[in-house]
Amino acid sequence: MELKRLIAEDSKSALQNVRSTYGEDALIVSTNKIGTKTEVICAVDLQPDNEPFEEDLATTAPTATRSADRAPFSASLSTVMDNKATTSDPELASLVATIQQELLELRESVSAHVEANPHELNAESANDTGTTLCERALRQQFGTLRTKPMIEQRSWDGAHLFVGRPGVGKTTCIENLLAAAAQAVEEPRKPFALIAYSNDANHSDLASEHWLKLAKISQRYGIPCAHAIGATQLKRLVDQLGGQHNVLIDTCAEQLPELQALQQVAGHLNIASHYCIGADFSPQTVHSEPSGISALLQSTIITRADLAAELGPLFAALANAQAQILAVSCDTQAAQPTEQSS
Repeated sequence: MELKRLIAEDSKSALQNVRSTYGEDALIVSTNKIGTKTEVICAVDLQPDNEPFEEDLATTAPTATRSADRAPFSASLSTVMDNKATTSDPELASLVATIQQELLELRESVSAHVEANPHELNAESANDTGTTLCERALRQQFGTLRTKPMIEQRSWDGAHLFVGRPGVGKTTCIENLLAAAAQAVEEPRKPFALIAYSNDANHSDLASEHWLKLAKISQRYGIPCAHAIGATQLKRLVDQLGGQHNVLIDTCAEQLPELQALQQVAGHLNIASHYCIGADFSPQTVHSEPSGISALLQSTIITRADLAAELGPLFAALANAQAQILAVSCDTQAAQPTEQSS
């Protein structure tokens, strides 16, 4: 086995490259976002199926046959790890020992990942198509991110806009991020600031309620909070706060129908936009999102991750939309900071 690294434009093309280059038996070890591209690390057996086995017989068990090629990967992995080199060549013996140690570490890593993400053990449908690779990549992204505090899941430097359907948990997601930052060993280079954003068309009562909820969170964490109505005020506040703070912008629930206009505002202000999708929401919400959502789905945040028992349908819908999961928020993550005396 050998680890290989591939870079592609997105997860779908990266995983297709893995399959076309190394075959269906390639084991996906990890996927990572590198700038605008996707990195895939996979473990592959470099011995072609149609070529004779030419390894020195002194380093392998004499009873090895072609039937071993048909054994499950886990069984083959255990066999390789348990076999001891019988050669007297110290360099070759050292190489075999190194490979066995790396395989042991790989198996332990996979076991730890499965233990932390038991939902991934669900049997896959016999009718899986080419989207299965994308679904697996999303599962791996989700599983890896969920084991980390939100503050460590990605860089939160600069300004970030959170959008999504009503009740999806945008405000709770922001609070989870603040809680994780407060508990982090290393503090962020800049403190956070909050902005409650709505537009002129929003009802005043709804916008005020949204603003007051975010203001209470800001008081608990001792950070500034402002209310922006319209793009002009948002630009002014981002310019004022952005020099000394990382800015988190929470959008009013009724902002979703004007998603395209909101994306344009964020683009002009160099604000990173993130689309929040509840893990316990119907997968149909992904298919029924308004036009222009594709770009936002490249920066998806899964919220309410602790409230969903089965995530397979959601992963399938996200894979079909070629989404990328960049952060995961659980409602149980937020911890109340110590109240400061006034």
